[in-house]
Amino acid sequence: MTKLADLGFQNGVIVETVVSTYNAKITPNAAPMGITMEDAQHVTIKLFTTSSTYKNLKTKKCAVINVTCDIEVFYRTAFKEANPKGKVPPEWFEKAETGEAPRLSMADAFVEVSVISLKPLGEEKAEAFCDVKLVKASVGNFPKVYCRAFSATLEAIIHATRVKNFLSGSKDQQKQAVKLLETIENCRDIVNRVAPNSRYSEIMVDLDKMISLWRSKT
Repeated sequence: MTKLADLGFQNGVIVETVVSTYNAKITPNAAPMGITMEDAQHVTIKLFTTSSTYKNLKTKKCAVINVTCDIEVFYRTAFKEANPKGKVPPEWFEKAETGEAPRLSMADAFVEVSVISLKPLGEEKAEAFCDVKLVKASVGNFPKVYCRAFSATLEAIIHATRVKNFLSGSKDQQKQAVKLLETIENCRDIVNRVAPNSRYSEIMVDLDKMISLWRSKT
């Protein structure tokens, strides 16, 4: 039986995944989320209370934590406008085995969970404490060599989701947005150095265009 530790989860360490859920109308949603393993049977998800994932967890009380090394999946689930019709393609999803939630068919592994508790962390964030129901990994996947462009692009995507909210927020949030934009620029430099003319660099160009659009509206 596959365990969380087999997938690289460690107690108290935040790992980046894509969490998929259904809303009340059984419409699938997926978004990058940081996950923390509390013990072999429990994980926590920290998320914004304004997110669709938060609303879906309150309604359905379950989710799937998808583990993937595909940067395209992170990008297109973080920014729905990056998809042809403005939403993640429905063919990406298939029903989970243990609860009313979807999972990503191309994921390298997935963890199906049920929500034990959902508590607020201040005004904007919340924490979902979840019980692990099923852990599965794809069969026949070979190990992949590591490229710094993956982590740099992922870092930029995660920061950009915050920039999108902070640019139109309070003065303190706008200051945070400026710092995040500097980090994104550093990530772009790494990508252009180690993986020019790649899908990573293409995503960074797309991110720049979106950020410019957000800034023009503030």
